[in-house]
Amino acid sequence: MNAVKEWSAVICMAALIAAMLQNLVPSGSMQRMVKFVIGVFIICVLIVPLKKITPIIQLDIDEDTNSINNSQLKNTVDNQYSLAVKESITNLVMTELNSINIKCKNVNVIMDTNEDKCISINKVVVNLAKGYDSECKKAENHLEKVLGLKTEVTSDGS
Repeated sequence: MNAVKEWSAVICMAALIAAMLQNLVPSGSMQRMVKFVIGVFIICVLIVPLKKITPIIQLDIDEDTNSINNSQLKNTVDNQYSLAVKESITNLVMTELNSINIKCKNVNVIMDTNEDKCISINKVVVNLAKGYDSECKKAENHLEKVLGLKTEVTSDGS
């Protein structure tokens, strides 16, 4: 409340000084220049106290916005990273199975993320296409050897 009183007192003093200066200036080309300078002075008197308040308000808004944006960005990046890992392993499984002439129907990568945001791959579940029932054990051994992960291979026919 004290700041408002001080601000209003400064505005009144500035208006008084501006009125006195206008009366002292002779008419003519100089009068227009003095009116311009007085106008700028009054605007500065009004704005300067607001400048002290603005950084405080701006910081509060920025902190809230940044925390929301940072958490949203972090979640988005984590989700995209998990999807990229699953896609990469799926592509690797399909490529490896194609190299030993086995057709794959789908791949499911089972993974967890711990509190440190580290991804651990628990198991890879592979479903082979029809007609590859007898190749399940061969595919499972090959994928475990290549991937170094626990792999479960099933077939539509089994």
